[in-house]
Amino acid sequence: MRSSSVRLALLALCLSVPSIRLSAQTFKLPAITFAGAPAFSQADLLKVSGLHPGATSTQAEVQAAAQHLSDTGLFADVHFESNAKGLVYTLKPMPSDNLLPAAFANFVWWTPEELAAALKSRVPLYIGVVPISGNLQDSITAALKAMVAEKGVTANVVAIPAGQAGATPTAIAFEIESPEVRVHTLTLAQTSPAMQSKLDRVIKDQTGKPFGQDATRSAITTLVKDVYLNEGYLDIAVLDLTHNAPQISASGIDLDLTATIQEGAPYRLTQLTWQGSDIMSAADFNKQLKLKPEDVASQQALRQSLAPLAHAYYAKGFQDAKIQASATTDRATHHVAYTVRVVPGDQYRLHSVKAVGLSDEQRKQFDSAWHMNAGDFYDINYMAEFLKKNSALQTLRGYSATWKALSDPNTHLVDLTITFVKGGTLINVN
Repeated sequence: MRSSSVRLALLALCLSVPSIRLSAQTFKLPAITFAGAPAFSQADLLKVSGLHPGATSTQAEVQAAAQHLSDTGLFADVHFESNAKGLVYTLKPMPSDNLLPAAFANFVWWTPEELAAALKSRVPLYIGVVPISGNLQDSITAALKAMVAEKGVTANVVAIPAGQAGATPTAIAFEIESPEVRVHTLTLAQTSPAMQSKLDRVIKDQTGKPFGQDATRSAITTLVKDVYLNEGYLDIAVLDLTHNAPQISASGIDLDLTATIQEGAPYRLTQLTWQGSDIMSAADFNKQLKLKPEDVASQQALRQSLAPLAHAYYAKGFQDAKIQASATTDRATHHVAYTVRVVPGDQYRLHSVKAVGLSDEQRKQFDSAWHMNAGDFYDINYMAEFLKKNSALQTLRGYSATWKALSDPNTHLVDLTITFVKGGTLINVN
């Protein structure tokens, strides 16, 4: 995070008098210009500065104007001086990594375009990006709160860094924290009668959930696609998501949503081909297939067919193996063929296994049941399978276990630590 600075460069501030001492003495402001930040309008910069050309001012107010500009967080450096053109403020914009795009979660009265236009008219210097620090976030939040109030809602509006958990934020998200904006109803339009009952779980899942423009769209799209892909509809698309006018009540803001669906037609399988490898032959692969020629091309059946292949690679230490099924579709006949490929990655072996929290008797029983030892290929599925198979171990009744595997990419060795604690049952709780 960078800090901004304000520098004074009043070189004999020749405004309307021959000379001025740096004091509280007043003088008439000349023309004021801003240099170095063409992304912002002169009018907006002047508005933020608080100065008015031709008005009576003091040196302290001229310097305070520079501070106002710096306080927005948009500028890494601000300095000013007088010259033949009048009073000139030179601005150094903040580096781009200190600015994030603004995102708006649930301001449901406006389209994104309307929201952007409204904020640009209400918040000087708003151009769609927000500094990580500074008071521009506060100005945007205040403007949004006022806009919502004009719709008859007294809202708590917050600004939150947004992005993947644990990663660097990718946006500053503004949202109505309260009252809650939520999904009241969900209608899935243009669905065939055969699919309507299968989509009930999507509607049930989303009804009553908090509404977020991007999050809700993403959730509905994912859930709808899951249902259709498992029925072989490979061309499924969610075309649009709209809502009616918000319904405001004492308990919240309710939305009736409509998602428009483009189903396409279900596909059937032509073939599912695996050429075979040292880990699993083509013949063994074909024996366990859940998806066979002319079956509906269900994504669930495809995953079930690929799972034993993945398990075979995991059992041989390929903990990062990626199983890929490339599709070749024939849209005229609605058939699909899959060619399976494995990207195995590196092969790992178990270096050590440590069981924590066991008595001597418990450790003895654990050791007798445990069969993946140092030097063996590290199977990422073994731990979960061990717990399921040995849930009835006499001395471990009333215990549960979690585990952590540390893999060294240089040595391709894995150190496994299993921690047992009283409470629960001996199942996979990791």
